[in-house]
Amino acid sequence: IAGWFADRGSRSTPFLWGLILAIISTVVFCFARAPGLLVLDRVLQGLAASVIYTAGLALVADAVGADEIGAWMGFVFSGNTFGLLISPFLAGIVYDHAGYYAVFGVCFGVFGIDLLLRAFMIEKREAVKYLPEKHEHDDITYQHTPQTEQAGGNTPAVPRSNSNNISAEERLEHNSKQHEPHAKTDPGSPLSETTPLLTRTLTSTSTATKAYISHHIPKLAILARSPRLIAAIYGCLTHTMLLASIDSILPLFVKRTFDWTATGAGTIFLTISCPSLFGTVFGALADRFGSRVVSLSGMGLTTLNLGLMGLCRENELRDKVLLCVFLVLAGIGLNLILAPLAADVFATVDALAASHPTVFGQKGAYASAYSLMTGALGLGTALGPILAGSMYANTNWPTTVGFLAILCALPSVGVFFYTGGGVGRGLGRSVGAGGD
Repeated sequence: IAGWFADRGSRSTPFLWGLILAIISTVVFCFARAPGLLVLDRVLQGLAASVIYTAGLALVADAVGADEIGAWMGFVFSGNTFGLLISPFLAGIVYDHAGYYAVFGVCFGVFGIDLLLRAFMIEKREAVKYLPEKHEHDDITYQHTPQTEQAGGNTPAVPRSNSNNISAEERLEHNSKQHEPHAKTDPGSPLSETTPLLTRTLTSTSTATKAYISHHIPKLAILARSPRLIAAIYGCLTHTMLLASIDSILPLFVKRTFDWTATGAGTIFLTISCPSLFGTVFGALADRFGSRVVSLSGMGLTTLNLGLMGLCRENELRDKVLLCVFLVLAGIGLNLILAPLAADVFATVDALAASHPTVFGQKGAYASAYSLMTGALGLGTALGPILAGSMYANTNWPTTVGFLAILCALPSVGVFFYTGGGVGRGLGRSVGAGGD
């Protein structure tokens, strides 16, 4: 729902209302005591998060160019991952030294800063009104994508600036205009007065068919049929399941095995959260080498180190040091997964928009695509602790982390075959890559 509204109106409006809902639900959560009210409030917090993620990622997609989307997604998700993993550490320290309400005081301070920043935020479509006018062809050349050559030149060219930094909105607007029917035709065009009547009829029928499709087939239906998008979203789902699983079982493990307190259990999260500070670098690697290569490398690194964590079973210094090393390497691997896949969602929407310009229009479907991704992130956050927690309660630590290692390896199949436009289509840097 948030994606539908964000694709049809202002993205900043749901972005702001999502924050307001998060503030209200956090206030209620702070003072609630009844179990039913706590559950309801957590549902409201989840709704707020889904709106914020969907509109926020769409705003990023609107503002940046295709050659920088990986770096910016890395920046966005580095904050997400760092906040998710550092929160237990900070909350544990604040709770131990200042009490229950002080933890919520920190939350409200963060909300205040966030609200101030959003009040001064300007969408790109609004900002361009205040920029100097630029001629349409200044610094912009159009080149044919690989699909254009394969289709005999019928696919519209993708605009490309000298700096390789044309924004998403500009590309979508160009593609949409290329497919708009012209009201008048000149004698040299295919629909002149000398054109046979049958040709005119077929052309009119084709135009009517396109109009019918654009009004009756929703964007989500087209997005949901893309194997490339499904592979990216499945990878994001697994990434979040792993984070939530580690978040739920790691404190239990170090408390049972190493006899650590809440402060110690929170401190160990620094090992897996610190690599997220370099999220922009990891995202830039995806821009340079392609989403498939980087995300597969992250899955391999994470799978290996999750399996090796099973070796840490005794209350000895060696096991404590090894666990920290494995957590750091797993943290690097996890950060190599999410940003490249989020960037590939962007590229997939661009490719689909070029294929279905009458359906996607000038605004595209970034919010709709990222709403699917946000849903996957939310589902992973819910499933991860349930699966890992129940397995750890009924088995042991080596079995649980071994299960997580297998879980991490599963999305690599889809990523290998579809991410970046499919096997054999380069490293996926072309926005118009196929495979959909």
